[in-house]
Amino acid sequence: MLDLFADAEPWQEPLAAGAVILHRFAFNAAEQLIRDINNVASQSPFRQMVTPGGYTMSVAMTNCGHLGWTSHRQGYLYSPIDP
Repeated sequence: MLDLFADAEPWQEPLAAGAVILHRFAFNAAEQLIRDINNVASQSPFRQMVTPGGYTMSVAMTNCGHLGWTSHRQGYLYSPIDP
């Protein structure tokens, strides 16, 4: 795959007060990050949550750690239980 930015140094793109995009900051760790994400997904598979309005979200997500973001018909919350 052609990478037009292969020689670019990491840089920050300010979005708003206190928010930035960190371009290429994880590039050197990308392979390990993918392995770690696959490890999490093998234990807690990606799934599409349902919104309080009853619609299936277009994004698929997984959770790990003490709390994970979840959605169901009662609302959105951080939950210690992985659905």
